[in-house]
Amino acid sequence: MSLPIVYLFPGFDLVSFMVGFVNFYALYLAISISLNLEFGYAGIPNFGKVLFIAGGAAFSGSISGRLASYVLNIGSHQDFIVFSTRIVNQIDGVLAHDPVFAVELFIISVMIGALIGALFGYLASYPAIRLREDYLGMLLLGMAQFFQVVMRTFTPLTGGSQNIAVPDPYFYWISLGTGWRDLVAGLVMSALAILVFIYAERVAKSPLGRMLKAVRESEDAARALGKDDAVVRRNVLIVASAISGIIGAVFTMYIASVEYDTWNRVAWTFWPFLIVIIGGVGNNYGVALGAAFFSFVLKGLEQIQPVLQPYVFFDANWLQYLLFAVLLITILMLRPEGIIKEKSAPTLPKKTLGALVAGQGDPPPSGGAKVQQARTEGRASRIRRLFELGRRTSPIADG
Repeated sequence: MSLPIVYLFPGFDLVSFMVGFVNFYALYLAISISLNLEFGYAGIPNFGKVLFIAGGAAFSGSISGRLASYVLNIGSHQDFIVFSTRIVNQIDGVLAHDPVFAVELFIISVMIGALIGALFGYLASYPAIRLREDYLGMLLLGMAQFFQVVMRTFTPLTGGSQNIAVPDPYFYWISLGTGWRDLVAGLVMSALAILVFIYAERVAKSPLGRMLKAVRESEDAARALGKDDAVVRRNVLIVASAISGIIGAVFTMYIASVEYDTWNRVAWTFWPFLIVIIGGVGNNYGVALGAAFFSFVLKGLEQIQPVLQPYVFFDANWLQYLLFAVLLITILMLRPEGIIKEKSAPTLPKKTLGALVAGQGDPPPSGGAKVQQARTEGRASRIRRLFELGRRTSPIADG
C-alpha cells in the first residue's frame, strides 16, 4: 500500500513534501551541527566540508558494493566499476529478501564512512594546527577541490565521470508501495541527526565546550591557562569529520549511487554555513531552527517552481539561490548573531546553581551519577564552610 497523496493545490502533494522535508532537514541538521562544532565552538573555518562528506560517501559506497559482491559471490570475478549496475541489481534482489544482511551492510558502510572521515580529518589537522582563520579556510577549500578532481578522474575508486551503483539497504521497503522507502530512510536519518544533536549539546555544556570557546576567543589566553589549543583543534576536526563521513555514507546509500558531481561546494559547504549563520553561531538550538527554516523554504520552492515559472523572467531553478543570497545579506546586516544569540554555558546545572544561591542545602544530584553527586556535594560543603567562616569573622557577627 502506497503512502497517501494529499494535494493542497495542483502540483503540491503535502505527504510527499513532508517526507522530503524530514529527509532533507535531518541530513542538513546533522551536517550543520558538525560544522557548528568546528566553526561555532572551535573557530575552525572549514570551507572544505564537502571533502569529508564526499570522502565518506565515495569509500563507503565503493567498498560496500565490492564487499557485498564478494560475500554473496555475485560478479566477484568481474570488474566492479564496469559492471556495477548489473552486479548491484542482483545484490538488491538479495537484500529485498534478507533485511538482516541489509542492516549489517548498512552498519559496515557507516563504519567505513566514519573511519574515512576521521582519517581525512586527521590529515587535515596538520595544517589546521599551523594556519589560522582565512589561510586555513582557503587551504581546506583547496583540499576539497583537489578531492573532487580525484573523484572525477580516478576511475578505480568511483568510476570517474561515469559513477557506480551502490547496494540499497532500503530495497526491502520498496515492495510495500510508493513512498515507504523514503519514509524509512527519513526515520534513519532523523535518528542520526538526533544523536548528533545530543552529542553536540553534551559537549557544549561540558568543560570541553567552554574550553573550545576559550580557544576560539583567544588562543594565547588558553595557552596561558595550560590548554593545548593545537590538540583541541585537531580533536574537534577529527570528530566532526567522522560525523561528516557518516553523513556521506548514509546519503550515498539513500541515493544508491556515487556520482562525483553530487558533491559540490554549494550544497555541501556553503549551505551548511548559511544554516549556521542564520540560526546562530555557537548555538545548537539556533542551528536546528535555522536548518528547519532553510529546509522548509528550499523544499517548498522545489514544489512550487513549476507554478512560479510563468511569472518570472528567468529559470525558476535559480530562484532558491537568489532568495538565499538575499537572506544571507539581510541576516548579516540586521542580525549578525543569528536567530538565537549565543549564550554562555553555566558551569553547573541550573537546578544546582539555583539551590546553592537560595541556600537550600545540597540539591538533588542531576542524572543520578555518583561522580556528579560527589562534585555537587563538595561544592556545596565548601560554600557553606566559607559562609560560616565569613560570619564568624564579621564585625557584625562579633557585635
